Amino acid sequence: MTTNIGSRKVTWSVESFEAFWDNPKAELVPAVLTEDVVGYWAGRDEPVRGRDDYTACIAALITALPDVRLDVGEHACDGEFTFVRWIMHATGRLGPFEMTGIDRIRQRDGQVVENVIVLDTNAFERRAGIAVPWCNA
Repeated sequence: MTTNIGSRKVTWSVESFEAFWDNPKAELVPAVLTEDVVGYWAGRDEPVRGRDDYTACIAALITALPDVRLDVGEHACDGEFTFVRWIMHATGRLGPFEMTGIDRIRQRDGQVVENVIVLDTNAFERRAGIAVPWCNA
């Protein structure tokens, strides 16, 4: 599926990932997802399926940590897969914190069809002072 905003096709890229996380807004997420997107979020027992559930996980993070930002540390591409190591900056219940994680994104026609999100959920909870927000989304 191709998503258009006006006459402009919206596709996922490392640059769009970085731009999104510089000022995240959950309502922008569905435009880069396929209808059948699957997200494997660290800390969840089951993957999330579909645009609404995937977007709900990101919305939960933004709601829990309104100043959350991700910087791209490094990235690598291999065919339909892109690996992004990111650095999270946010203020949790215990104050400002940083941590790193990795997304492994698989694309189809420029849209995200699958993402594996890897981070240390115990470290997240210790540093943020809150439970992992996407686990209840």
